[in-house]
This record gives sequence, C-alpha cells and structure tokens, in this order.
Amino acid sequence: MITQVDSQEYRLCVRVAKLYYENGLTQNEIAQKMGVSRVTVYRLLNKAVELGIVEIKIHAPFGENFDLEQDLIVRYNLRDAVVVPDPEGDESIYLALARGAADWLKRNLKSGMRVGLGLGRTISHLPLVFSTDEPINCTFTEVVGGASDHSGGFAKYNVTSKMAELAGGKAEFLYAPNMVSSAELQKSLLNEPSISQALERARRSDIVLQSVGTVDETAILYVEKKITLEQLREIQNSGAVGDALGHYFDCNGQMVSTFLDNRIIGIGLEDLKKVPWSVLVAGGEEKKKVIQAAMKGAYFNVLITNADTARFLLSERN
Repeated sequence: MITQVDSQEYRLCVRVAKLYYENGLTQNEIAQKMGVSRVTVYRLLNKAVELGIVEIKIHAPFGENFDLEQDLIVRYNLRDAVVVPDPEGDESIYLALARGAADWLKRNLKSGMRVGLGLGRTISHLPLVFSTDEPINCTFTEVVGGASDHSGGFAKYNVTSKMAELAGGKAEFLYAPNMVSSAELQKSLLNEPSISQALERARRSDIVLQSVGTVDETAILYVEKKITLEQLREIQNSGAVGDALGHYFDCNGQMVSTFLDNRIIGIGLEDLKKVPWSVLVAGGEEKKKVIQAAMKGAYFNVLITNADTARFLLSERN
C-alpha cells in the first residue's frame, strides 16, 4: 500500500531523487544544498522508492549464479559466496572450484594481507589458475604442518611458495609435521618458539583458504597413510561426518573429539571463526553433507562451491 503524502513532501522526494540519481550528488551534499539533515535526505530517498518516483532494477548477467550466491549469503549468514558452473566433460571439480577461488582471491587480495593456506586437493589446484595484474606485497602462510615437508606425502599439496611467487609476495612456512605420534610430542612441538610463533602468525591471517574432508577412504590422512583403517573407523564411530584442518565435526556442525586433536599441528576450528575472511572451497556430490555440516558450524564466512552443491544447500529439507 502506497503511503499518502502531501504535495510539498512529494516535491521534496522528486527533488532529492533527481539530485541523487541524476546529478550524482552525495547524501551529505544534498543535505547541505537543501539545508536539511542527512537523515532527512535518507528518508526522502526511501520515500521516493516507496512512492514509485524511483524504480530500482538489478540487471545481472545472464547465465551467472548470482541468485544462488545471494541466497547462500542470506541462508548461512555469510560475508560472500561464489557459485561456479558445474564442471562439464573432462574438467575436474577441483579445477572448477580452484578457478572460483582464484578469481575471488584476486578481487580481495590487498597489499599487506596475510593469506593462510590449508592442505587439500582443491587448494593444491590454485597455482594452476591464479594470477594478479601486478605484484602485491602480501604474505602466504601455512596454517597446518606438513606442507613444507618436501620428502613426500603432503609435499604434493604444497602451494604456499607457488602462490607467493605468483602474487609477487613472500611465503611463511610452518616447519613441523602435520601429525605426530603422541600427545606428548604435540605438546612439546607446540611449545617450541619457532612453531608457536608460526602458528600465531597463521591465526593473524586476513584470509584463510581451506577445504573440508570426508570421513571415508578418500580422506587425505588415510590416503597418505597417516592413519590406519581401524583409526578411520574409530573416527566414523565418533559421529564425525567431516573435517577441516584435521579437526572433526558432526552433521550439526558441532566439534567431535577424536584422538587426532592431540596429534595435529596447526590452527583449529575455533581459530577459523576469528579470521576476517574464512573461505571454504569445496563442492561435489561426496562433499555435500560435509559442507552442509561446516556451514551449520559457522566455521567459514565465505563459501566457494559449484551450482549443484549450492542448490542442495538451499533445498527445503536442509
């Protein structure tokens, strides 16, 4: 229902709207010009829309997933979301997601920023598609151990130095294993100044890019023979459906305690919540339930995923 206004207020609405939309004046400039408060200008602009004096239309490029992105932002209270097209033909889901993450990072990366990188197949594809228009004085840092171990295993996921080189920045490393053999050794390493300082730098990241893992035989820790099948079954029996940074959560996003909590060297799930831009890069059929759980746990405030996964996350049953 359109609110009734007198002719004088209607004229003011038209005048303010023309100054703002046609002449390009700011609200402060209009307020000074008309001798009214900025609050009054703001109210008159809103009234102009309400009365139909101003019509606002948003023209999004055809074929893009803007509606899905906006719905994800609202549904899961995110700072941002990117939905990439579902891969076609021989393109892997990892490469499609990496392209989305690379584009997002290029738009948001600024001089002086520290970018934390986790381990994962998707993250390992980033250097294949990332570039900047000019060198950026930034820092890429490891947020979990293992990536700087070039003897094998996790070395294939090491992209910290590559990303720093591509951006024209520098790299910081966490010279520690991803997983140790006992709680006592973990405690000892965490008390080592070089490691504790590296982890503190990681916690101060402006951006962290990380994926999530499933609790099945495709899990990186199992594939890399860091845990046995028996230990994997133990994690499954704990109620965990997925992990980030080697720490597990259930279908409702609640953290699940496992023996790995006292073995992993790296930042934790609670640390992710404190990062200004905590970015989850994940998608695909096998990751849907894991991503859904991670969203419920609010460990990430940016989601980069594919269209099919986005529709699943927005479906009524979720």
